[in-house]
Amino acid sequence: MSSSSSPAQTKRCQYCGAAMVLRVSKSDKNRGKPFWKCLTSYGATSCNGFEWVDVTSAEADQQADMYDATVLNMLKSIKDLVLVLLVVSIVILFVLLMTN
Repeated sequence: MSSSSSPAQTKRCQYCGAAMVLRVSKSDKNRGKPFWKCLTSYGATSCNGFEWVDVTSAEADQQADMYDATVLNMLKSIKDLVLVLLVVSIVILFVLLMTN
């Protein structure tokens, strides 16, 4: 059932023949582990096609590190956005106080 796959490859669901998409697990148990998910499993007609990607432990560690780096970058972006919103709020408050 499992096969060695790279992200550049396309894969078809063994159950319904639809295209599959490569995802990375976010669960605590399998964090960073890549898997194939059938695209029809997101619609009204669902076959629930699912397959783990066979990876060596080094590849799995690399996937987990990439996932962690992505999360850290997202958190930094959120922090930057909050800072911008704070500055904009202060400017708006200042303008409102000056106009009254």
